[in-house]
Amino acid sequence: MTQPERQAFEKRVRASRDRLAELCAALVRIDSQNPPGDTDALARYIAGLFAEAPGAETRRIAPRPPIANLLIRLAGGAPGRRLVFNGHLDTFPVGDAARWSRPPLGGTIAEGRIYGRGAGDMKGGLAAAILAALLLADAARSWRGELVLALVGDEETGGRWGTQYLLANVPEARGDAMLSGDAGAPEVLRIGEKGQIWVELLAEGVANHGAHIHLGVNAIERLLAALDKLLLLRSLPCPIPDAIRTLMGEARTVSERVSGAGEAETLQSVTVNIGRIEGGTAVNIIPDHARALADIRIPPGLRVDDVKQRLEALLGGLPGLSHRILSACEPTVTDPASEIVRLAAANARAVTRGEAVVNMRVGFSDARFYRLAGCPSVVYGPAPHNMGGADEYVAIDDLFAVFYVHAMTAFDFLSGEG
Repeated sequence: MTQPERQAFEKRVRASRDRLAELCAALVRIDSQNPPGDTDALARYIAGLFAEAPGAETRRIAPRPPIANLLIRLAGGAPGRRLVFNGHLDTFPVGDAARWSRPPLGGTIAEGRIYGRGAGDMKGGLAAAILAALLLADAARSWRGELVLALVGDEETGGRWGTQYLLANVPEARGDAMLSGDAGAPEVLRIGEKGQIWVELLAEGVANHGAHIHLGVNAIERLLAALDKLLLLRSLPCPIPDAIRTLMGEARTVSERVSGAGEAETLQSVTVNIGRIEGGTAVNIIPDHARALADIRIPPGLRVDDVKQRLEALLGGLPGLSHRILSACEPTVTDPASEIVRLAAANARAVTRGEAVVNMRVGFSDARFYRLAGCPSVVYGPAPHNMGGADEYVAIDDLFAVFYVHAMTAFDFLSGEG
C-alpha cells in the first residue's frame, strides 16, 4: 500500500455517506425478526449485492432452516492474512406496531436518522460492513490477503446455528482478526466481554393449608433464603488483570457518558440479576415448589469454575434446595496491544476527532465466540436508540463512523505486513 492509494480509498469512503444510508434503510425493510428467525430473504438480498463485485465468492449456509447464514469471500491482489467482518442478520421482534410512529419495517430516513426494527441492532452495522467490503472489492489490488463477511442468523437466540456453527464447521469463517459492527457507540471500541452464567434454583417444600403453617414447609421461603446467599456473589473478589483494569479506568469518563454512570463498577464486579421467580399454587396454600432464574456476569480474571465452586459453597447443603447451571461462557478479552485494536482505535479517533476510547463491554455478543477460538476481535457499532422498543433508529453520523472504521481498518490491516 502506498499513501496515495490509502488517500484515494479514504476519499471514496467519505463520498459514500448517502449510499450507506440507503443501504441501511434497504436492509431494515427486509423482515428478519427472531422469532421466527427467518434470515433467508436478507441473506439472499445481500448475496445479490456482491453478484458483480470483483472476485467475490458467496455461500449460503443453512444448518437449520429458516435460519440462514451467508459467507462472502473477497481476495486481495496478493496472498496475505484474513480479516473477518462478523454480523448478525436477525433482529428483535417488532412488537406492537401500533406503538410505532413510523412503519417498523419502513426504513424511513428522516432528520439524520434511519428508523425501523434492527436499524441499530444491527442492520446499521451490517450496512457498514457490506459497503466497506464492496469498496474494498473495487480496490482489491491495493491490499493483500482475504476479507470474509460471516453474516449469521440466530444471534438473538444464542448463536448455536449462526456464529457457533460457522466457527465449528466452516474454516473460512475463522481469521487472523475480526471486526463486528454490533450495537455500541462510536466513542467506544469494545475489546472484551464479561463472562456469563445462567443458573436455575429449585426449592421443595411440603404443601398444606396456609393457616396451618405448622404442618407444612414453605418452598418460597426456602428459595428466598437461597437467593440471599446467591447475592453474596456480588462481593466475590475480582482479580482483573492490571492492563484491563487500567484500560477501564482510562475509558471511564467517555464510556460512562455513552453507557451511563456506574458502568465502570459494573464492568469490574460480579453482578447478579434475579430475572424470574415462580412458585406456589394459591395464596392460601403453603407452596411445595418454587423456582428462580438468575443471570451472573463475571469480569476477566475470574473463571466460570471459580463461580461454580462458590455457588456450591453458598448453596450446597441448604434444605430442599438444588441448583444447576443452564449455560455459561468464560470472560473474553483481546489484548489491547494487538494490531486490530490499535488500527481500529486510530481510525475511530480520526473519525470522532479524538473522542474514541477502548473498553470492555457489559453484555455479550458473538465476538466472544471468536475470542474463545483465539481470534483477536473488536466490536465497534452505532448507538442503538430504542433497541427492542418502538421507533428504533440509528443516527446516520454514527453509522458513517462505523462504516469508516470498518473500511479503513480493513484497508490498513490487509495492507500491513502482519
